[in-house]
Amino acid sequence: MRKLAPLLLRLALWAILALTLFPIVWMVVTAVKPADMSQTLPPVWVFRPTMSNFVSVLTGKTYASQNFGVLLLHSLIVTVASTLLALLVGVPAAYGLARVRFRGRRAAATWILSTIMFPPAVSVVPIFILSARLSLTDTYPVLIVPYAAFSLPMVIWMLRSSIKQIPFEIEEAAMVDGLSQLAMVRVIVLPLLVPGIVAAALLSAILSWNEFLFALTLTRSKVQTAPVGLNEFTSMYGTQWGQLTAAATVTVAPILVMTLVLRRRLVEGLSFGAVK
Repeated sequence: MRKLAPLLLRLALWAILALTLFPIVWMVVTAVKPADMSQTLPPVWVFRPTMSNFVSVLTGKTYASQNFGVLLLHSLIVTVASTLLALLVGVPAAYGLARVRFRGRRAAATWILSTIMFPPAVSVVPIFILSARLSLTDTYPVLIVPYAAFSLPMVIWMLRSSIKQIPFEIEEAAMVDGLSQLAMVRVIVLPLLVPGIVAAALLSAILSWNEFLFALTLTRSKVQTAPVGLNEFTSMYGTQWGQLTAAATVTVAPILVMTLVLRRRLVEGLSFGAVK
């Protein structure tokens, strides 16, 4: 019975994994089906794959008003900029909370953690009114700044926990050798913090890349992102399933590939005190 239990547990985990991955497999299979087979019932599993849906989506030869390749570029710009902004602010803030002694440090850290519970949806209307008054609607900053702000508490808390796992004696030895605190952070702390930075950056990028509500409310056509553009494949005349699944596939692919490539760094960052 003891030998059978691990086998049953493994089979159960494989079954759960198969159920979890089935929508992704269905999406990719539908994306490479010919147009006349994408809506057949029962589904057709034996067919000659075609890349015509991907070509039409990436070249703008669809019923959608926007070229989906341009929307992917908008998503990339917003994601990279918001992630870099969150790290630019988050790394010094995390180091200050972890190493600098000041009155109210614990209360500040607790307050930053509590802001994670703040639902971003409640701020859509105030940000919309503010952006309209500042003439920022349908511009990159109107998405970059809120995305960075909502990712910042998670970034600070993860990096603070990672910094606290670095022995302070290493920093003391570096300062004894004559390094200034700024040079010590650049030469000693940042290289040791790379796994935590990668993990925080990846999670921040995922949140920014997948965000839908703000992009739908605060943009029109100039900086519309890929998640919003997916809506345009469904109209009053029906849903273009082949093109929709192709667009969804190229939207999911960058994050999936990036996660697979950086999975070792991600595991290191999450296990190096990042979720402590």
